[in-house]
Amino acid sequence: MVVRNRPEEYGYLPDGEVIDTSVPYPEIQQEEVSIEFKDVLKSRAFLFLNLADGIRMMALSAATLHIMPYLGGLGMSRTTAGLVAAAIPLFSVIGRFGFGWVADLFEKRHVMAATYFLMGIGLMILCYAETRWTIILFLGFFSPAYGGINVLRGAIVREYFGRDSYGKMIGIIMGSASLGAIVGPTLAGWVFDTFGTYHIIWLVFGGLTGLTGGLILKVKSLTT
Repeated sequence: MVVRNRPEEYGYLPDGEVIDTSVPYPEIQQEEVSIEFKDVLKSRAFLFLNLADGIRMMALSAATLHIMPYLGGLGMSRTTAGLVAAAIPLFSVIGRFGFGWVADLFEKRHVMAATYFLMGIGLMILCYAETRWTIILFLGFFSPAYGGINVLRGAIVREYFGRDSYGKMIGIIMGSASLGAIVGPTLAGWVFDTFGTYHIIWLVFGGLTGLTGGLILKVKSLTT
């Protein structure tokens, strides 16, 4: 009941917008380009964003669900494997704050593309997670990157596609991500059952996630 609607209704501007001090404060009006929802659905930029988030969730869900059996197969104790699994979301907090701050200074799609690349590197490192240092490197690359993507996704949707259909756009993107979350762990389990190793799927998901950063670079704003 205390959630407010648009900031303009209260004499404010959205974060990052510059206030024109020559205009009396109560009369501030913020004009925003209105984009039809059907135009958003037809855009390649929105398609690329959905594909990217689906691929990201394939890799993320596979890693988080299979990390304990994978590390256990490498000879690590269940306790250690459990700590690593718990550290993945914990370390993501660094990326949520860090990459959110960086995205206020640089082009958001460039920052988001970098997070995909770093997440891919983290999965590559996971192939060699047999020592404490490689585990730390994996967490250092993978977790902050996926945390940063969670923050940047909403920011890019708002900035590149406007606010008129924000709820519907986020719902569709999260739906694409959910499909990826179903496919990822299932595919990882099938690869292990078939080939007896997780290394193949980590390499595939790592390379695919890193390359997906290229899709993010192709996302263009519809508000300009």
